[in-house]
Amino acid sequence: MAWGRELGVKWFTSAFGLPTSYRKPRNFSFVKILLIHIYLITYSLISFAQTQVSFYTDFEGGNLGEITKVGEYHWRCAVAGESDSDNRNRQASWYYFSVEGVKNQPIAIELTELLGEYNYKPGAHAITSETRPVISYNQDEWRHLTDEEVSWNDEATELILTFTPQENIVWIAHQIPYTTNDLNDLLANYQDHSFLSKKSIGLTSEKKNIWQLTITNPKVSTNQKKVVWLMARQHAWESGTSWVVEGAIRYLLDSATKNGLLDEIIFQVIPMADPDGVDRGGVRFNAFGHDLNRNWDLVIPEEMPEIQAQKVAIAEQADQIDLFVTLHNTERADYIQGPDLPVGKQFYQTMLRQTSFESDEGVRKMPESTTIGKVGRMTVNQALWDEYQIPAYLMELKVEKVNKLNGQRLIPEWLALGRGLVKSASEAVK
Repeated sequence: MAWGRELGVKWFTSAFGLPTSYRKPRNFSFVKILLIHIYLITYSLISFAQTQVSFYTDFEGGNLGEITKVGEYHWRCAVAGESDSDNRNRQASWYYFSVEGVKNQPIAIELTELLGEYNYKPGAHAITSETRPVISYNQDEWRHLTDEEVSWNDEATELILTFTPQENIVWIAHQIPYTTNDLNDLLANYQDHSFLSKKSIGLTSEKKNIWQLTITNPKVSTNQKKVVWLMARQHAWESGTSWVVEGAIRYLLDSATKNGLLDEIIFQVIPMADPDGVDRGGVRFNAFGHDLNRNWDLVIPEEMPEIQAQKVAIAEQADQIDLFVTLHNTERADYIQGPDLPVGKQFYQTMLRQTSFESDEGVRKMPESTTIGKVGRMTVNQALWDEYQIPAYLMELKVEKVNKLNGQRLIPEWLALGRGLVKSASEAVK
């Protein structure tokens, strides 16, 4: 028994870093020694647990691939990405995860497996040397990592994050997340507003509602009103577009009700075209692997209920629409693409003059399809122009540095862009 107790002391002290030369005083009873051992074990386990580092994605929009530990505070984290129904066009442009147990510890995270394919052209990668991920300690206030906290491995096509979290838990994302709960909270704030109506135009692949918002003064006849359509989040990762739409909605319902704008214009808004993808932290494909900003020329209702519902809703007003804008995020360039029409040129010029939108190329010429010679590759603006002659435009907004701002857009800048979007669209259709 004495040998067993002595071996136990040595095992516990060795396991938890205590001096192995420890010996019990002769007048200590076995019970007292046992209590000391229990205290030491408990204290050591608590200390050990407090220093454990854990990664989590168990929240709306969370996503990350395989995690490989390199050192005590150094990991290689694969970006999961998504491919389409042909197992092609892999895109790795979304990650959103939390790390716990890292307060005041310099950490290094290498984001890997970034290479993919775009429009059947291999070698594309949305994450670049200029990508600056965002971090938060509460999921409400976000900042971009600085140039000093980010580096790029060109040979391996990997982004390396090195920074020291100020709190025990830090959330990291490609850009500031915007979830379906954020949208629900926004709409709940305005649920009693007389200028706003909401209806479901259909269900997604996973049976979620696709909302269409109508914003106008209901007391003024619609006969002479202009009609502007806005669409966001055809691609789940493009959360910046949701902040823009929130800015637009807030401006319309807080300010435009007072200046007569909604006496003259009806705004139709699809604020979240792919709520399924947003929920699961997806990239650009629905549950059947279809890109929701392709396939507009070859809709399979059973596999593309999102496109089917949206196209039917738009087609019902096809001859009334004065301007249609689908909002997207890209990495490196702001631009507008669409038909060569005065309304598009006016929209472009006003955005350029009044907002952080920056471009020097004018309205980009719109090709007939993203992949010439292959059916099912038209975007929403290409198909709406081709089938209905709707003045439909794609607006891309970059997530990298904006020269006008001397930095990347954060929530205030995205919201301001939404206000400017409404004003620019209104001037264009007038």
